[in-house]
Amino acid sequence: MPIYSLLCILPFVWSSFALQVQRRGSSPPCQPFHSTFPAGSVSASRSLGDSSAFVAISPEGSYRAGSNGLELFMQKPEGGIVTRGGVNNKVADGATVNSTFTFLYGKVTYEVSSPLVAGAVTAVILIADQGDEMDVELLGGDRHHWQTNMFAPNPADKQPLWGAFSSVEDVPRDGSVSDFHSYAIDWSPDRIIWSVDGESVRTLVRAESRKNGELHYPSHPVRLSMGIWDASTPVGTAAWSKGPINWNTAPDQMAAVVKSVTLECLEA
Repeated sequence: MPIYSLLCILPFVWSSFALQVQRRGSSPPCQPFHSTFPAGSVSASRSLGDSSAFVAISPEGSYRAGSNGLELFMQKPEGGIVTRGGVNNKVADGATVNSTFTFLYGKVTYEVSSPLVAGAVTAVILIADQGDEMDVELLGGDRHHWQTNMFAPNPADKQPLWGAFSSVEDVPRDGSVSDFHSYAIDWSPDRIIWSVDGESVRTLVRAESRKNGELHYPSHPVRLSMGIWDASTPVGTAAWSKGPINWNTAPDQMAAVVKSVTLECLEA
């Protein structure tokens, strides 16, 4: 399941950010990068002359960068929340932080933990302005598994192929998504390899991305994107996430934490 549900909540903010990136010109060559998200590493807004590596797509106060890494908060909606037909009538606002730089091909490793709340989804992904995605998703209601996904729209598609290239993987050593693990997406022109704690668990080669006679393989510059979102609606998304969130038992505020992120470039 891609992060499109979150993006639908923030369409105007996302479009504004994408426009700013486009104005900066084409993607530069891949540059190795590492961050533990010290204080000041995330800008509240992207402005001319700002050299921050990351920018918040969600409001100030929805995230915190510092000695604990990058904390991404999700707050209980105000007022009463009604659950009916497998969905909630209100959806919580969750944090999203993106890199201000883009790159074409490389290996990204996120060290991340997720809250154990059914219906809450932690997503650490690679995403392009054109819609290409490569995802790692942690479901708070499925503590012993994590999910991978790839999405690359093709103009010939009659409808989006959400979930067509997804998989469910085990957390190592009967561990939990609430523990810190290192999830990696290794992307080249020919294949994508997902791994956890240094062990490869899935390889998707370019030829396997063909659906309905068309290739669906990511080929545009991407940025890093980290977020937490409420999957309590629509009904299919809520069921996938083991939700909707039960706010009678869930904390009023929960947090996903990204301790570090590393970008390694492809060898020439």
